Amino acid sequence: MPRPGISVVVPFAGDAEDAKRLARSLAALELNEGDELIVADNSAEGCFREALGVRVVRATKERSSYFARNAGAAAVRRESVRERPQSSSMHDSSSARADEGRWLLFTDSDCVPQPNLLDAYLELPPEAGVGALAGTVVSDPSQRHFLARYATDRGFLDQEGGLHTAEDAAATANLAVRVEAFDEIGGFAEGIRSGGDVDLCRRLVGAGWRIERRPDAVVTHLHRESLPDLMGSIARYAAGARWLNDRYPGSAPAWPLVTGLVHCGKDIAGNVAGRHFEEAAFRGVDALGMFAHAIGYRRSNEAKIRA
Repeated sequence: MPRPGISVVVPFAGDAEDAKRLARSLAALELNEGDELIVADNSAEGCFREALGVRVVRATKERSSYFARNAGAAAVRRESVRERPQSSSMHDSSSARADEGRWLLFTDSDCVPQPNLLDAYLELPPEAGVGALAGTVVSDPSQRHFLARYATDRGFLDQEGGLHTAEDAAATANLAVRVEAFDEIGGFAEGIRSGGDVDLCRRLVGAGWRIERRPDAVVTHLHRESLPDLMGSIARYAAGARWLNDRYPGSAPAWPLVTGLVHCGKDIAGNVAGRHFEEAAFRGVDALGMFAHAIGYRRSNEAKIRA
């Protein structure tokens, strides 16, 4: 019995080189007949050109990955065996079964999926009440830049304890959602820059769906290697945290800046005294991140609307 079909949806807002890297990553995925690849191009210039086996959806109205994911999901075929004409062909029958219970697999353009990602997600068939499956996000071992090592050490996209993950939430860097569940809750919130993955998961749970982990479904994340880019991402996460805290009071409070800086200072001094220089430097980046979070928490999470 074939597994259900999976539609891989990737929001994209990079440049031409990023587009080439994403096309290579998607080309390496092992697909079944019922699977499909969709790139929702959120760049203003439309940098992602047609690639073999990839359907491109233009999604430029909002500068938002969640808007792009919804646009990609809207392009997914939602066929089922009940909607197909009757056929005695084994090929047609197999394809129909693969389209029943279709899943959306969201990942990001700065992630490289392992070739067996799709099969790994559904190797163990999810029960009917499972609405989402959270895979594993690992760091690229070839990235030896200091900030890449920092992000790895701090587990920014760790599905168990990253910046925007919790028991009832997971990151869209590697998240599969049952089409039925996605449609029931209306997809991602739009008009926002950050926090939409957590909000989606909490609405799924609130609607009675469960989230399960799939540790063997792995993507590799390429970390930022620029300090301004890293601090900008933390500030954006903070704006999303403020938005989430407004929607789910008490769930994402502001980081305690003064207390955090005091702890950082003490740890830096202790690590320098113990000659643990990299950890001392990591705590220095932590301190900068606390400033970025404090600034971002006061900023709007509203996405930019393009003309």
